[in-house]
Amino acid sequence: MLKKTLLKTINEYDLLKRKDKVLLGVSGGPDSIALLYSFISLEKKYKLKIICVHFNHGLREESDREEKFIRDLCKRLEIEFISEKKMVNDFFTGDSLEQTARKLRFDFFLKVSRQTKIKKLALAHHKDDLAETVLMRIIRGTGLKGLRGFLPKSNFKSLTVVRPFIDLEKDQILNWLDKKNISFCLDKSNRSIKFLRNKIRIKLLPQLEAINESITDRLSDLAVNTGLDYDFIYNFSEREFRRLRQKKSGRGLSLDLKGLRELHPAIFNNVIRIAIEQIKGDTRRIDQAHLAEVKKLVLEGRDQASIHLPKVVIKKEKKAVSIQPLIL
Repeated sequence: MLKKTLLKTINEYDLLKRKDKVLLGVSGGPDSIALLYSFISLEKKYKLKIICVHFNHGLREESDREEKFIRDLCKRLEIEFISEKKMVNDFFTGDSLEQTARKLRFDFFLKVSRQTKIKKLALAHHKDDLAETVLMRIIRGTGLKGLRGFLPKSNFKSLTVVRPFIDLEKDQILNWLDKKNISFCLDKSNRSIKFLRNKIRIKLLPQLEAINESITDRLSDLAVNTGLDYDFIYNFSEREFRRLRQKKSGRGLSLDLKGLRELHPAIFNNVIRIAIEQIKGDTRRIDQAHLAEVKKLVLEGRDQASIHLPKVVIKKEKKAVSIQPLIL
């Protein structure tokens, strides 16, 4: 069942091509170990070149043992293995430990990609992960972009990220590992409800399943359908951004003021998000209240008025709105 669903997903979303070179993100948990063995089984069919990559966060006592487990496993399976260890706590500045770990992990993936010249990264996120992500973002507050969760195929800087397990449920993966008698590592922190994702998985999802036993599928459907809508809106917004963008000003950029005022509110918000992402590299910590501030500045603000958002300054000029990095 796992192999059949996996191949269907790969074909439906065009995740793999013959002679592909792929980095496999392997943490040592059941999902990523299943991904490793699954790709080994596809090696001949697709004539793949596989490299297993592991980032050791140094957050738990078991971290070094898990790295050794994967290293030994890859040696036995004759798979190239590349790892890096960084003490995430040393880089944590009080914003989000999870986000700090994610940034360091993807910095590592990008570094390995440059070293190996491999541009495709496979991760083991599955349908349950997708449902949890959608719920987590609803609870924290999100728009269409957040409701997409994560996609079967997406781009992160120079990497193409594929998620071949996105149509598989956790139980299917665990049952497959059990039948194959394949060992894996267990992260004890996954049972701690001090983390929001764990609280959703352990407490909220069982209650929702009591109301609708297909809730995981329904949340997955929501993510897929929202993703289609968002892609259409984003692509249109990107065209509008390019149309309204004026000359670069140092490290910043300017947008035509009159054109901004004429945009539909949904397109306006996306154009501003795209502009901010161009300047600071992401739109983290930019929420609806910030976008409302920008809207008020554009429609009602006096010339030379400005507002400070996380890591950017937005200033209204006579015929343009400039967005500059905030230099502290």
